[in-house]
Amino acid sequence: MLKSVIIVCLFLSSINGYILNKFSQKQKLNVFRYTYGNPFGKKYFDELQKNKTLHEDEIIKPQIIIYRKYPIVSQSFVEKIRQLNSKNITEQNNSILNSEYANSEQDGSYSEEQDVPDPDEPPPLRIIIKKANFLEQLGIRFNDDPDDNNNDASGIFEENEQGRRSYKETQNDKSKNFQVIKDYNVCFDDVGGYKNVKEELLQCVDILKNYNKYAKFNVRIPKGLIFEGPPGTGKTLLSKALAGEAKCNFIPVAGSDFQEKYVGVGSSRIKELFQLAKKNVPCIIFIDEIDAVGRKRSSDGESSSSERDSTLNALLVELDGFKNNTGIFLVSATNRIDLLDSALTRPGRIDKKIFIGLPDKDTRRAILNIHINGKPFDETVQINELVDITEGFTGAQIENLLNEAMLNALRYDREIFTFSDFDLVLNKMLVGWQPNEHEFGEDIVTRIAIHEMGHAIVGLFSKHHSKLTKVTINLSSPQTPGYTEFEKSISNIYIREALFERLTVLLAGRIAEELFYGISVTTGAINDFDQALQLSKKMILDYGMGKNIIYPNESEKYKELIDIEVMNLINTAYKQAEYILKNTKDLVYETSEILKKEKILKIETLKELIERKYNYLSF
Repeated sequence: MLKSVIIVCLFLSSINGYILNKFSQKQKLNVFRYTYGNPFGKKYFDELQKNKTLHEDEIIKPQIIIYRKYPIVSQSFVEKIRQLNSKNITEQNNSILNSEYANSEQDGSYSEEQDVPDPDEPPPLRIIIKKANFLEQLGIRFNDDPDDNNNDASGIFEENEQGRRSYKETQNDKSKNFQVIKDYNVCFDDVGGYKNVKEELLQCVDILKNYNKYAKFNVRIPKGLIFEGPPGTGKTLLSKALAGEAKCNFIPVAGSDFQEKYVGVGSSRIKELFQLAKKNVPCIIFIDEIDAVGRKRSSDGESSSSERDSTLNALLVELDGFKNNTGIFLVSATNRIDLLDSALTRPGRIDKKIFIGLPDKDTRRAILNIHINGKPFDETVQINELVDITEGFTGAQIENLLNEAMLNALRYDREIFTFSDFDLVLNKMLVGWQPNEHEFGEDIVTRIAIHEMGHAIVGLFSKHHSKLTKVTINLSSPQTPGYTEFEKSISNIYIREALFERLTVLLAGRIAEELFYGISVTTGAINDFDQALQLSKKMILDYGMGKNIIYPNESEKYKELIDIEVMNLINTAYKQAEYILKNTKDLVYETSEILKKEKILKIETLKELIERKYNYLSF
C-alpha cells in the first residue's frame, strides 16, 4: 500500500499540466503539452496569427484551461499519509480502518477536474513543485538513519503573514512504549529530611544544568546513580524530586517493562528508550526495580537466561559503549543491589551508589510535618511523641499511619483525629486486625496478661535492653492477642549484654506462667522459644560469644559442643529471668489485673505504680 502511494505521488508530480486552446467557431479543443517553458511562447503566437488571418474582423482571444489530474493536497491528506507511514502499529491500523478520507471523497471535497474559468479572466499561472519537497509536504520521509527505529515524528502546518503554509515538525515526546514527562511538580521540598542525600543529588543537578562550570576542571558528567535500601524509604520519590529539581525531561520505566516472552523484545526496548532520550536531552531515565533487568548474567545457557542477558548487554552498551550519550542521566532503584551484575554497577555506568536507610529523628519529624499538613488533630497528638513512637518505621509507613488515622476519625463523623485514632491504626499495623474478636474465657485472658507482664517486668529491669513503651491486649489480632512493645533500634551493632538480656526477656513470658500456674502453662510461648533458639545459635556460631570464638560444625564432635553451648546459654538466661520475676511477683500480678481491665498499660502508669507502692525496686 505504501509503495503504491509513493509511486502515484511521483508520477503525479512529474505531470506539469495540459494547455488547451478552444476556438469559438469549430468548438474544437487543440491539446498540446508544455514543459518548463513560457505558456505564451511561439506556438501561442502562431495560433494567434492564424486566427487573425481567418477572421480579420474579429480577434479570438485564446483561452487556457488547466486540468488537474490529482486532488489539491490538504492537511488531512498529509496527516493520513503520515499515519500510514508510522511504525506505531496501533496508529497505522486505526488509520487504515478509519473512513474519514473515504467519506471526504464521497462528499465531493476533492475534485477530479477544475471548472472552465471565465474567458474574460487572465490565464492562470503555473506552479512548479519540486519533487523532494512535494514528498516531504505529503509527510513521506525516507529513513536514512539505520539506527532510527522511530518514525512517529509529527508536525503541524503553520501559516505566515503572506498566507503561505509551511510544514513544521514537532519534537518527539513519546515512542511506542515510553513517554517523556516534561513538567514534574515534585521537588526536594516535597521530600522530608534526608538532608545529606539531597546535597549529593543537588550536585548532580548542577552538573546537568551547568556543565561548562565543571568542564574546565576535566571532569565528566556522571552517567548514573542507584538508590538501594529497604522498601518504603523513598527511593522512587527522591528520583521524581531529582527530575523536578533539574527541570529537565524525565522518562519513568520499570525493570519489568523489558521482560517479554518474545525473543529480542527486551534489547529493542532498551534501544527505543535511549533513542527517545537522545531526542529530548537533557533527560533523566528512571528504572525502578532495576534488578529485574540488571540481574547477574548466567552461564547455564538456558533460553530465558539468554534473553535476559541480551537485554542487559544492550543496557550496558547504551550506558558506556562506543556511542556518546551525553545529556542522558540514568537513575535506578532496587532493594537487592547484591543481585546486580558487576558490569552494570562499575564506575562509568553507575557512578554513584546511595543507600537510603530508615529515617532518623530529624527526617521522621520532617515527614510527619509534611503529611500531617491539612489533617486537623487535637491536643492529644504531639509531634515529638509521634517522632519517638515511629522510630524504626519507613517513610511510607509514617504516611500511612497519619492517613489511616484521619480516615478512622472521618468514619465516625469527626473532623479531627486524636491520639486514640493513631494508636488504633498503629496496633493494626503491628499485629494485624480481624473483624471478630477472639472468644477467650476470663482465665485465658488472665494468663495472657500475666505472660505479657512477665516480658514487660524483665525488660524494665534489664539495663542494656531497649526501653519499654507499653503492653497491650488486643483480642482483634489474628495471631497475637497480647504483645509487649519496646523501643525499636536502628543500629545493627549490639553488645553481648544486650543480646543476653533480649534472651531473658523472650523466656520471661513462660517463666511468669510457671510462677502462677506451675506446670499448667499455655502454648503462647511458641514464637518466643523459636526466637530464643535462633538468637542463642547466632551468639555462639555467628558472633563468637561462646567459650570458643569459632566452632567448625562439620564434625559430629563439634556439633555436640555447639549444642551444649547453646543449652548452657539458654539455661543461664532462664535463671536470670526467673530470679527477677520471683522478686517482683506481686508487681506482676497487680499490673496484670490493670492490663486485663484496661487492655493497655503504658510505661508511665507502670513507673508511677512502682514509685508509689514498690519503691524498694530499682530500675
